[in-house]
Amino acid sequence: MSWDFLLDMGYAGFAGFVVGFAIRRVLNFFMLLMGLYIISLMWLSSKGIIQVNWENLFALSKGMLEGFGAFVHGLIRKLAFAGSFAAGFAVGFRT
Repeated sequence: MSWDFLLDMGYAGFAGFVVGFAIRRVLNFFMLLMGLYIISLMWLSSKGIIQVNWENLFALSKGMLEGFGAFVHGLIRKLAFAGSFAAGFAVGFRT
């Protein structure tokens, strides 16, 4: 019996870790930029340069975050299913 599929699963696990780590860093950078943007809006609003409708801005951002959360949840479910299917297929095909 060949154990090559375990090596392939190890590579896939490592690749998943690297992708997850990179996505986390990108999201942290995005959140930093969004924070700076909101702080700049607050500063410009306090100086009377612009007028911001905060309720609409926060409703928009809440909707975007809920949509992103639903997207990530669906993506994780699909990837988990695909990974389980692929592992089962590989084990079944090799035996």
